[in-house]
Amino acid sequence: MKTEKPAGGAILTLITAQNAAEAISDWVAENLAKTVVELKKPGGVECALEIYFDSTIEAEIAARALEHFPVKGRAIREYAAEDWAESWKKHFKPMNIGRNLRVVPPWLAGQSDRIELVINPGLSFGTGNHFTTRFCLEQLDRFVPQSGAKTMLDVGTGSGVLAIAAVKLGVKKALGVDFDPVCVECSIENAQANGVSEHTSFRQHDITDGWPDEKYDMVCANIYASLLIDNAATLLRVAGKYLLLTGIREVELDGVADTFVRLGGREIVRDGDGEWSGLVISVSS
Repeated sequence: MKTEKPAGGAILTLITAQNAAEAISDWVAENLAKTVVELKKPGGVECALEIYFDSTIEAEIAARALEHFPVKGRAIREYAAEDWAESWKKHFKPMNIGRNLRVVPPWLAGQSDRIELVINPGLSFGTGNHFTTRFCLEQLDRFVPQSGAKTMLDVGTGSGVLAIAAVKLGVKKALGVDFDPVCVECSIENAQANGVSEHTSFRQHDITDGWPDEKYDMVCANIYASLLIDNAATLLRVAGKYLLLTGIREVELDGVADTFVRLGGREIVRDGDGEWSGLVISVSS
């Protein structure tokens, strides 16, 4: 999932209730491969969602596809490349996660005593705004120092933020894989921006193609529940200490948990926001 770096295009702006914003953002990410910029006022009941497209036609098609959502208003306007860049700078704010981590855009780095994860939000998914990424970051913040994990595998790496966080928390070597080559490229850029290139590597791979006979102390998998279930045996085999699983809808959580427990894992953490959920599975070596 990614947001392209365009030379210009069109912005689709949707006005909707704040409680409907996440469902729209999730649908856009899954079906249009776009990241939504959410603009809202504290205490307000409505918000504006901005989606960037390469052309007005693409924006118009997307607007029609989104008609089944409770949208109260919509508008399309053209923009230049510099407008796109400035919009990200205006709306993406730093975010503290767990006890130690802070996700920051490049233009605000170096302003905190926390461990900073410098992520360009215009490059790809995975800034910590979505529950699934935030859950994994919180659990890494807890379990990497606690377990002394030295190796980490990130399946569905997106922006690479989880692998980067793991290294900054003490992991010596982290590998991130994603089926999307653009995500791999962006992860490499983000690792360079964070000064962890020597301890991270990223490559294109689809977990459904299997995995070699390797083990990693910590394994994160932020992918769809159906993929987690179908590849549970593989994920348990490669995890040495802990499995962090997310990308799971609330209604799918029990099914995912039962699958991993039945195959020998032990559930030690579950959390959710009412729509998305995550699990931590302890693995016996």
